[in-house]
Amino acid sequence: MAVTQLDGRAFGKFVAAGTYFLRKYRGVLNDLNVFPVPDGDTGSNMYLTARSALHEAHKTRDRPLAEVAAAAAAGSLLGARGNSGVILSQMLRGFAHSVRRRDTIDTFQLALAMREAVSAARAALTKPVEGTILSVAGAAADEAYRLAVREPDFYRLANAVLRVANDALDRTPEQLPALKEAGVVDAGGAGFCYFLEGALRFIPEQAVRTTAFPRRPVRASVFTRQQTVGANHYCTEFVLENAVIEARPLRDALERHGDSLLVIGAAPTIKVHLHCAEPETVRALAGRHGTVTRWKREDMAEQHNLLVVEAPKRRVGIAVVVAGAGFDRIARELGAEVTIPVPPGANPSVRDLLVGVNASLAQTVYLLPNDPNVALAAAEIPALTSKTVIIVPTADPVAGLALLLHLAGAEAPVGFDELRPALDGVRSASVFFAGKDSSVDGVRVRSGAPAAAIGKRLLSAPSLSEAIVDAARALGAEDGGLVTLYYGGVQKERDAQKYAGAIGERFAGVEVEYYYGGQPSVEYWISVER
Repeated sequence: MAVTQLDGRAFGKFVAAGTYFLRKYRGVLNDLNVFPVPDGDTGSNMYLTARSALHEAHKTRDRPLAEVAAAAAAGSLLGARGNSGVILSQMLRGFAHSVRRRDTIDTFQLALAMREAVSAARAALTKPVEGTILSVAGAAADEAYRLAVREPDFYRLANAVLRVANDALDRTPEQLPALKEAGVVDAGGAGFCYFLEGALRFIPEQAVRTTAFPRRPVRASVFTRQQTVGANHYCTEFVLENAVIEARPLRDALERHGDSLLVIGAAPTIKVHLHCAEPETVRALAGRHGTVTRWKREDMAEQHNLLVVEAPKRRVGIAVVVAGAGFDRIARELGAEVTIPVPPGANPSVRDLLVGVNASLAQTVYLLPNDPNVALAAAEIPALTSKTVIIVPTADPVAGLALLLHLAGAEAPVGFDELRPALDGVRSASVFFAGKDSSVDGVRVRSGAPAAAIGKRLLSAPSLSEAIVDAARALGAEDGGLVTLYYGGVQKERDAQKYAGAIGERFAGVEVEYYYGGQPSVEYWISVER
């Protein structure tokens, strides 16, 4: 069923989903952050800004679109942090202005709102720079405008827009020398793409999500000692309340005191972001025109030195056993420092696991075996290394991904009691073709026949499609939630799309998505989340 209208409730879901993705990948975005200064906080700033927008939007989620968009914009204004966060806030403000008289919008009105969002962000900057979030968002808005005249379906439009945004992100190193030197794409632009990716998954009425797992960037520190923070090394942010001056003259007054200046909003409430050398001078100047609140001053030089010049070793590392190229990529994107591949037709040896653990830069390393058959070998590792090794009993790749999400960004060891809820909340099944005649608790499966396993429980079915549906039902898909398929074996993407569609048709109220796992002997790993 095509989705041709977007209302307030759906927009609230968009903001929630986009915020979730920024939370999930904030560490990755922090690692990418080299422009305008390499202080490593872009992901955190974008996430905190989006979270403030979500908090206010949630209060009006049952209201018309105009009210929900206005609430999100107001929340992001007060909660905006950093260059990227303030720009995101201004985009939400431009969007809200475009839809200010609408209960719902169609794809063409969405395209107009996206264009106004980008224009608002550009207008807030004294010197807009290409190769940043502005370029990526601008390309996305232009593509939406080009397609909307003939594409009424939000899902199809959003898919195409995300592809163009990712292509624009790939071009940012050619537009901005600092990115090219570091060998990375723009962090703010990547955050915008992640936000779109999250929003795309929650378009209402759509059961199957055909989007690929966010393909970039693999988490890795990109800072170099050649990157420096200049004289304007204090990042200052504040809200000017009861302002007796408008945004433009305030911007003119502040401009000579620093760079990366953003002044958004309007009297009586104006948000300011400025990199400067003398923050107290800036605070005093602003105080002449209103009440300075939510004052923040951070020394970006100290942040950069901590990340690079005096970079400590990682305190916590994560080594993950991966059963295929797809799982390898997903694990790295979720924060795994080391991946240990499963050899063809065998399990990783004690030596393989030891090499993986010792490859970590951290003294404390979590080891995720992701298979009961690897658990015994994993148990030998703590006695063979000088590192502190914490073995988390992840039974399969799905459990491993859940733990990675729980551990993402951890800077100190997390106790097993804190990890247990993440493990207990995982419900997964494998679907495969039986390698031999088998019988488990009275359930018989012939060699070569499709079957499914949930822990030690075996399910048989006359076809692969029915085995997948039966496994999803056994995991609780009838109660709704998010069903995820990871395909491998002899399966292709078109097969995964077909079976995801079958699940969506069979179970009302579920969301279905699929990813490439690449596992050689299991056709599908399935998870259900509620």
